[in-house]
Amino acid sequence: MNDIINGLLKKKKTGNFRQQRNFVYLRWVALLLVIPLFFLVSDCPRTEKSFWITFSVAILYNGFQTLLILFKRPNGWVKKFISIAFYFDIMFICAFSYILNGIESDIYILIFFVISYYGIGKDVSSTINISIFSIILYTVSSIAVKADNIGELNFLKLIIRDFFILLVAYGVSMVILEVKKYDEMHQREFKLARTDKLTGLANRHMLDQKLEEEALYCEYSKKPLNVLMFDIDDFKKFNDTYGHIWGDKLLSLFGDIIKQSIRKTDMAFRYGGEEFMVLIRDLDLEKAKCVADRIRCQLEKQNLFSDEGHNMGKATVSCGIAQFPTHSDDIKKVVDYADRALYYAKKIGKNIVVSYDEIGKLTETVQINADTYLSK
Repeated sequence: MNDIINGLLKKKKTGNFRQQRNFVYLRWVALLLVIPLFFLVSDCPRTEKSFWITFSVAILYNGFQTLLILFKRPNGWVKKFISIAFYFDIMFICAFSYILNGIESDIYILIFFVISYYGIGKDVSSTINISIFSIILYTVSSIAVKADNIGELNFLKLIIRDFFILLVAYGVSMVILEVKKYDEMHQREFKLARTDKLTGLANRHMLDQKLEEEALYCEYSKKPLNVLMFDIDDFKKFNDTYGHIWGDKLLSLFGDIIKQSIRKTDMAFRYGGEEFMVLIRDLDLEKAKCVADRIRCQLEKQNLFSDEGHNMGKATVSCGIAQFPTHSDDIKKVVDYADRALYYAKKIGKNIVVSYDEIGKLTETVQINADTYLSK
């Protein structure tokens, strides 16, 4: 199990590292190749000295950020720095634009790439914020170039370029909204595909996935996982007597009882037919049994009435419990042990909660009680 955990962590870390590495490559390509090319094709840079000074500062800054991304653990302040780094990129681009004579240079198109790369990983409001920042800074740097003779500034060209920046922000925002819309739709479909329509609990398909995840969590956290398996007593007889509609209502009622009796961190599933399963983290076996017994008692207290007001009596439920990794370090075996405990709960009288390690003891206790009763 530890090998599985280490493999998943390693895979996740490798994916994050690959994404960060590609981000670093893109930044260095833009700095070492694209920006010098703009310098070479520029007709009249203000001064070569100011360009190379700014270029050197950008290299030092980029080198620091590279070391931070690739070799520093991504804690809070590092993530925050990486997030605002895009604003520094805009500042450098506008600085180069000023050196290369403002709107006489096309270097401003690099702002498009920064906004696009930044916006796709953020939300619409963040994209708008960095776009407004870009427009203001680019406008100021362009006006500053012609500060001595403001009449020579082509304001129409500047407005058009600012409009292009705004247009890029709009396009990225539309992409973000579409992705968000698709993601929400996908999540709804995902939930529907993994939810039992009758009870609103997760279904068997979801359980198969969650069992492995919870086992990994327990191995990692060194805390137990309790598997509670419930089965409504004499459900077939109830169905045959009162009909499938009332059988479905009983199943729905029991599903509601489970949801009201467990924590948000616990997970409930309809295992199949009249069987239900609950996964409870971080509790010892006795406390998990208390949860199961509370669920059992809640169902036993319910008075069931038909539409005509006829009392249909009471329904009861039996429960079997096994714990991972106490009873086994194989989660599938733990489920099997919970099922065995449930079988014994049914066998010794129903309407009872039995843990896997109580099977023999309870059988002996029931036999002793029966013998005592007969002797009287």
